[in-house]
Amino acid sequence: MKRAIGALCALALLCGTAACAKKDKAEAPLPPVTLQSPDLIQGAAVLRESLKQEEVPDAVHLLEDNDACWTPQSPARRPAEGHPDANNAAVELQLARVSTFNTAVIEEVGNEVQYFRLQALVQGEWVTVYQNEKIQALRLCGFGPVTTGRVRLSIDKFRSDEAPAQIRSLKLYNEPKRSVDHFEVTAYQRLDGDVPTEIFAKGEEYVRNYARYYDVYSTVIVFGAVHWDADGNLRFGSQGEAGFARELAALKEIISHRSNLDHAVKLIAATLADGSWQDEENGVNAYMARHWERIADQTAAFVEKYGLDGADIDWEYPRTEEDWLVFDKFIARLDDGLKAYNPNAILSGALSAWALGMRKDILQRFDQIQFMAYDGRDIDGYQSGLQQAQEGLRAFIENGADIAKINIGIAAYGRPVNGSPFWAAWRGLETANYWDSKYYNVPDGGQIYDGTFCAPALAGDKTAYALFSGAGGVMVFRVACDKLMDDPNSVARGIENALGRYMAGW
Repeated sequence: MKRAIGALCALALLCGTAACAKKDKAEAPLPPVTLQSPDLIQGAAVLRESLKQEEVPDAVHLLEDNDACWTPQSPARRPAEGHPDANNAAVELQLARVSTFNTAVIEEVGNEVQYFRLQALVQGEWVTVYQNEKIQALRLCGFGPVTTGRVRLSIDKFRSDEAPAQIRSLKLYNEPKRSVDHFEVTAYQRLDGDVPTEIFAKGEEYVRNYARYYDVYSTVIVFGAVHWDADGNLRFGSQGEAGFARELAALKEIISHRSNLDHAVKLIAATLADGSWQDEENGVNAYMARHWERIADQTAAFVEKYGLDGADIDWEYPRTEEDWLVFDKFIARLDDGLKAYNPNAILSGALSAWALGMRKDILQRFDQIQFMAYDGRDIDGYQSGLQQAQEGLRAFIENGADIAKINIGIAAYGRPVNGSPFWAAWRGLETANYWDSKYYNVPDGGQIYDGTFCAPALAGDKTAYALFSGAGGVMVFRVACDKLMDDPNSVARGIENALGRYMAGW
């Protein structure tokens, strides 16, 4: 946990530590965030709030440091006398003084809010500076700086017409850029997705646009390029090793066309990745049990041969106690082999917060942990939310992980809200916009479904949360699913915006 230092290091917000309902004492708090600027909402006053019939005015609780909440009601109810009918519930606040801010933190008890907006009165007009679907325990909202003396929080959609939302607090900050010694933006990239040699064939302008990804990414994990046969032999698929070498060289050349050549980009390979070659979990567990030593040694030799910066292991998942014992021995041997070749070699692991059966000393061997903070559905079918990331970080910490090594996962694809096994690419979503993560009638694979994604705004918020919580960084899966960087709705642009807003020298 970072400690706030100096007069402006005013706040360490603990997700879930305060509630308007009784809290389960056995549950550990979510990882905190540390902000460096004062809360600009202090001294504010409630100018007005919308009310429904029999609703008690309680928006003042947003400004109090206690467990009481503002409880806006669903628009389905009729308005109270003297209040206009509206399709939202809103509170308007007068700040103590005209202020500039670029960050909001909103706390909800429960999960009733389905859409909200933060607005500012600018030159006599209300301007929406942030909007999104979910608040939940702690919602970190980043946006461009806005200067105003009046703000409005609008709850536009509710889960239920009967249950009110419970908003515990709204805080505003003007967060400065901070210097960070180590922060990663890691991305998985298949050589047979956006094929590097085919990218070159599209011309110099396309290459330079594509290379803009690598002004954002600091580690690229080549994924799905190699695999293992049942006898523990390294294989390269139909392209063969010559094809792999050709595409790897082309990828390195594309990376060299990035705009900021002072921005270092590391290149590692996922040498064990379940499912990328139709090898089911039990098959991986079986051949690893027989050949783990051979596979560890060949992986280290492969990294050395191609001058890579390290290796990534995506073993989904050891199932039995014996599988986890093999995992422990394999990781230790691989780490030793990589460090013998290069003391700075990166050992990366793609891990889920619910599948951490390795020993703590083995978990600590990873230099980067790619936390797969996606594919887990909440009650509304959202599969890559901020609260999922927060709860996963808590699980990693409880299992002995160093939070400074954990990269919070960002999905550049969508999943059906019912959890069925389909994955629509953000790149192909014509209706995609910067703010919204939920979309209706998503066309994918000859079918139509309602799905959720990780929109650029949410990707930026995950990046800011990683930075403010002391996590290692963020991770994107995967490059070919994202829109190109000349599109303002690229997921990578959302990450880049957060880095530019909060980090010095990226």
